[in-house]
Amino acid sequence: MFIVKYYLGGALAALLLAYFSQSVFMAIPLAWIGLSLTAVGSAYLLQKPAIFRKKQDGSIPFYVRWLFIPFLVGVQLYNAWARKHDKVPAIQKIDDDLYLACRLFPSDVEYLQGQNVKAILDVTAEFDGLDWTATSEELTYLNVPVLDHQSPNEEDLLSAVNWIDNQRRAKRGVVVHCALGRGRSVLVMAAYILSKNPQMSVRQAIAKIQDVRETARLNSHQLRALCKVFEQGKLTPKEPTWLIANPVSGAGKWPENREFIEQRLSASMQLKIVETTPDISAETLAKQAVESGASMVIACGGDGTLTEVASVLVDTNVHFAIIPMGTANALAHALFGTRSKVMPIEVACEHIESGVATKIDTASCNKRLMLLVTAVGFEQKMIEGADRDEKNQGGQMAYIKALWEAVNTNDSLDLLVTIDDGAQQSLSVCSLVVANAAPFTTVLAQGGGEPDAKDGQLDLTWIPPQTSMSEHMFSLSELIVPNVFVDAENKNVHHQRIKKIIINAEQPLNYVIDGETYQDEALDIRINPSSLTMLIAPQQ
Repeated sequence: MFIVKYYLGGALAALLLAYFSQSVFMAIPLAWIGLSLTAVGSAYLLQKPAIFRKKQDGSIPFYVRWLFIPFLVGVQLYNAWARKHDKVPAIQKIDDDLYLACRLFPSDVEYLQGQNVKAILDVTAEFDGLDWTATSEELTYLNVPVLDHQSPNEEDLLSAVNWIDNQRRAKRGVVVHCALGRGRSVLVMAAYILSKNPQMSVRQAIAKIQDVRETARLNSHQLRALCKVFEQGKLTPKEPTWLIANPVSGAGKWPENREFIEQRLSASMQLKIVETTPDISAETLAKQAVESGASMVIACGGDGTLTEVASVLVDTNVHFAIIPMGTANALAHALFGTRSKVMPIEVACEHIESGVATKIDTASCNKRLMLLVTAVGFEQKMIEGADRDEKNQGGQMAYIKALWEAVNTNDSLDLLVTIDDGAQQSLSVCSLVVANAAPFTTVLAQGGGEPDAKDGQLDLTWIPPQTSMSEHMFSLSELIVPNVFVDAENKNVHHQRIKKIIINAEQPLNYVIDGETYQDEALDIRINPSSLTMLIAPQQ
């Protein structure tokens, strides 16, 4: 590429002058210029825009600026002069809520806001972006670093196209800019236009831009890159990923985190964000997603919301992903590990971005979907006794308090159970839990260790009635630290791996499925192996 010759030629000249200079005061600046241009030329030669270490907030680290000061000063002066003498305006409207621009300055913000532009896509590598957060909380920003006269790689280009589309879906105007608004930004804009108008040719898309911005030009390298991605069908519009959010889960965590989630995911996929209401359930929205042809649905909320969405996706080819926002978030903990307890949203986004389609088991209880557990006794009383206000204020402490109260009450149940194809038997219990998946924090499900959602079996754990509080504490200790009680005689906790179980009682049974309470005359619980396709990142 011709520009590489200029940078490397300039670097060689500066280094030679430094070498032959008689003055150290001349040699040091010349050597600095030579090293700076050598680094820039190498970046162009190797196509490595990351050399500028530009962060996602648009800033270039201080130490990088010092290394590149000679180069940065030169391009800053040239671009300031070029913008002042350009024959087209700095910012131009290409389509409704879609603008193309050269490098932006704080003085441009007022104009952008007047045009409903609330999203900025910066495709430069060599300039600091504006500090958009400080300038205006209403503006969102994405940087796709590309060197001047070069093209973004395919992944970055598709991410940019997805990001623009998501911003426009959210009714935000978008401006795409590079240094002069002639090459890099034109390539991205043309790619977006082609994604929305697949009947167009590459030449027609570029002509549409040039009708407004006559200085728009792609060099041969950029034109080939655009033609390649277009001819391979990579810009063909796809059905967006539906994100179904429960805005009241976890005391309103969704409104607090929506911007982060949308910004994080919008670069890698087209999102259609919908929210539940008192009249429209997560299940209803999931059915709409499937009917629209969605290939992936993300559920955002507590375990109850996740189960509602999953109930529609069982035994389909639609991929299911989750962002936990409840109090316990047991499903995420069981599938993603303990990191999800500390950083639930960040970890969930990692699994969505880098996850692979993984088949997991589901189960049904009286034809209701069960992803985690169905329980009677202590677990049911704990869920029923955990007050919503206490959960909002104290999180899982509300469940611990409710479990303690249930154990203190010491009620027992007389059941008739049929396990798999065996004979019916009588069973007296104070706790009975049937688990498909459960993290170690779901203590009452740990009779056989942590249940595995991919083993094609259910874990049945029950505790017989005890005469004293101390015996109950011993039973809970068996579940919390089972290795200590491996050889103990007369263990209080019983466990069995099963495929199905039918539970009857003389009175109606109060029970819980995945955090939701119900009442029925009998329970019919069955495993449904490998019936739900989830996005789960490979273990490192």
